[in-house]
Amino acid sequence: MRASGQTAKSRITKAERTRARLIEVATRLFQEHGSDEVTVRRIAAAAKIEAGSIYYHFASRDEIMRAVLEGGVGGAKTEVLKAIAEVAGASPLDRLRAALGAHLKYTLHHHFSSRLKAIRRLPKRLRDHHMKQEREYAAIFADLLAEAQAKGLLRPGFDLSVVRMLAMGALTWAAEWYDPAGTMAPADITDELMKLLTEGIVK
Repeated sequence: MRASGQTAKSRITKAERTRARLIEVATRLFQEHGSDEVTVRRIAAAAKIEAGSIYYHFASRDEIMRAVLEGGVGGAKTEVLKAIAEVAGASPLDRLRAALGAHLKYTLHHHFSSRLKAIRRLPKRLRDHHMKQEREYAAIFADLLAEAQAKGLLRPGFDLSVVRMLAMGALTWAAEWYDPAGTMAPADITDELMKLLTEGIVK
């Protein structure tokens, strides 16, 4: 009886490993070729399994894409919260800078912007589920801005939702133009954005 239980546990563990492997492979393929070019058969070939076996783990290609997108947001959230924790006790603007910096680093390393392009192509039921996760992630930055405003660190008259979306959007799409061989490191780009937010460019 015990051996049977151990066998079932092994099957579950193997299934979980296979699912994680499929998400990893799909993520890499989406990054390298774009979501439109990646098929279930191509994912299976890269993962070295039969194409039909994928449907044991995912009902469709769209569900694979959703898992990739959710992994991206989950990974970004983990890194951002870690960066904020490292400057715990600092002002909300310093914590915002840490959060934006972590967001940029994750975006550049994991091609996060390319994943966001794929959201519009998901069926509505999958897109809505993913957007809930996106809103929870965005709330981290919204809370920091709200705290800064409550402490009188921001000038009045700004729509903080727009400020947040502009700031995060600018850093997310930096992956489209950032040159790692250039003169600026990710931290420098984050500093430039914070200067824009706190000082502006107009005299």
